[in-house]
Parts: sequence; structure tokens; C-alpha cells
Amino acid sequence: MGCDVMVIGCRGQLGRDLMESFAEDHAVVGVDIEECDIRDREQVLKTVSEAAPRVALHAAAYTDVDACESNPNLAMAVNGDGAGHVALACREVGARMVYFSTDYVFDGALDRPYTEDDPTNPRTVYGQSKLAGEEAVRTALDDYVILRIAWLYGRHGRNFVKTMIDLGRRQTQARGERQPWSPLRVVNNQFGTPCWTEDIARQTRAVLSEHVTGLFHATSEGETSWYEFARELFASLGWDVAVEPCLTAEFPRPAVRPRRSTLENARLKSAGLNVMPDWRSSLTLFLNEYREELIGERQD
Repeated sequence: MGCDVMVIGCRGQLGRDLMESFAEDHAVVGVDIEECDIRDREQVLKTVSEAAPRVALHAAAYTDVDACESNPNLAMAVNGDGAGHVALACREVGARMVYFSTDYVFDGALDRPYTEDDPTNPRTVYGQSKLAGEEAVRTALDDYVILRIAWLYGRHGRNFVKTMIDLGRRQTQARGERQPWSPLRVVNNQFGTPCWTEDIARQTRAVLSEHVTGLFHATSEGETSWYEFARELFASLGWDVAVEPCLTAEFPRPAVRPRRSTLENARLKSAGLNVMPDWRSSLTLFLNEYREELIGERQD
């Protein structure tokens, strides 16, 4: 019989929202590493063949950017070869494929948002491995969509919003109890666009509603820094949290962070398919919807 949609990486931050969104009106099958290790070509072919999906949404990835620097072979096996294995399996069963890529395929040196026509130049192992995944998908398939996404947050998994909420709560508690506390220091010279995973799921549905193929940027509208993102988050919550800006150089990490990796959804807009809202409005909606779950406060 087969299914309508198969989500590979179904227990990840994005994968869980894809599952919930498409399950509303489609027959959906989800697999993750426990059921299918995408590094194993034969296992992928068998798993996808048995599910026989019309569309495969490939959201599985090795996303620890810093760990990728010390594990380049693993990063390439998962993000590069793994995407190619899924693409080959989709070709075998005649399925469409959506591959979720990243802003890290760019070096972040431009002083404007990147469009799909700008040349790639990844400076990290993670970015190189995800670009290899893009190339593997393009090589294996004609019927594919690559969606480049960035700065994800959502209800599931770990992300910047949840980290800031936890740190802000600790600071507020310490101040209330007159215990030692320090302002949160957040980087103010990296720029991009926060994206709610539920918006990415909606955008994926919009793209699949039309038979378009190719590469698309799919991020929210607008641009901010991590520092301004944190300030907007606490303002939306109504929390008085002290936040100070700092420079990327003050927190050296193994992987180089792009200075400005904002993406412009040029091809989605040209096709009349862009449904991504402004990042601030999405953040407000996210906090309103999940406030009690995130911080244990009921929003009246």
C-alpha cells in the first residue's frame, strides 16, 4: 500500500513537528536512527522500500556543529552520504524528496542576505557535510526539494530559546533571593534569522502543494543578532533579565560561526509559495502557545 509521507529523523526537533503537521491529513510513517541508520545504504533502501512513501522528508542530521570539527568522517557519513542513500532509495520507489539543509553552506562574509544564486563557501565541517548532502540529492534525483533553514527553535529538543529561558529563570531566582548573579552575556556580532520549526513544517507543506523542484531558502523574514533575539524573548515574556552584548571572539568555539548568514527566500517568493512570517511575530505566537509548557506559567 505505501504511505503518503515518510519522515526520516522523526524524533528530532524539526522531525517531530513535521510528523505532527503532516499526520493531520496524511498517512505518515516516521523513522529515526533506532529503526534506520542512514549511514547504511542497504538498510536505507530496505526501510524506504517497505514504507513506499510518495514523499520522504529527510530531517535526520548530525547537527552538533562543534563536534563535527573533531568527527569529520562521521559528519560526512551522516550528512553527506546519508542524504545520498535516502535520495537513491527515493529514486528506487519513485518518491519525491525534501532535504533540509543549512545556512552554514555560506561563509557569512556578505553584507546582505544570501539568495539561492549566491556561491557557497562553507567554513566548517558541518557546512561542508550538509553541502555534500545537497549535491548527493541533486545527483541522484530529479524530483527533489532542498530547503535551507537556520537558527531553529521549537517545542521539542534543545535550542537557544529554551536555554535562554532556563538561564533567565536562574538569574531571576538568584536576584530574588539576593544571591550572587551576573548578567547573561550573548553574542551581538552574529546575524541571522530565528525560525520556528512549526513554520518550517507549514512551509514544507506549501512547497509540496505545488510540483516545484530545486533549491529554496526557507527562513523567517527579518534579521537579528543572538543578543537582540534574547532581548526580544525576555521582553515577550515580560521578564526583567539583565543581558549584555559580547563578541564572538570572547567565546571561542571549534567551529567558525558565520558572521552574517541571513537567507533571502527569493525563489519561494518568485513562485508565490513563501509563507514564512516575520521572526518576531512567530516568536510571540510560539511563546503564547507553549508558555505554560516552557516555563510553567499559564497565559490568561
